[in-house]
Amino acid sequence: MRSTERVDLGSPRQLARRLISVSERHGVDVEHDPVYGRARAWTRRRATAWPMAEELFATAPARVIDKQDASFEESWAALLTGSVPQLPLD
Repeated sequence: MRSTERVDLGSPRQLARRLISVSERHGVDVEHDPVYGRARAWTRRRATAWPMAEELFATAPARVIDKQDASFEESWAALLTGSVPQLPLD
């Protein structure tokens, strides 16, 4: 399941600088690829068992559109409250 929301527009380097700056102020881990000017900052890293929740901000091409699976909110809430059984990855 996935939920994608566009929050800003700009050049890859502008958006990466902005994401790095905001992430550093809030103590959030950020990865930066200076060659392509892209950046990713995780507010929730992926777990080690299924199902898992991952939340991040990432710079991407402007053609990315807002989209969300129909039952995303319900599934996300279940993951965050721990009401979904965890399965090992091995």
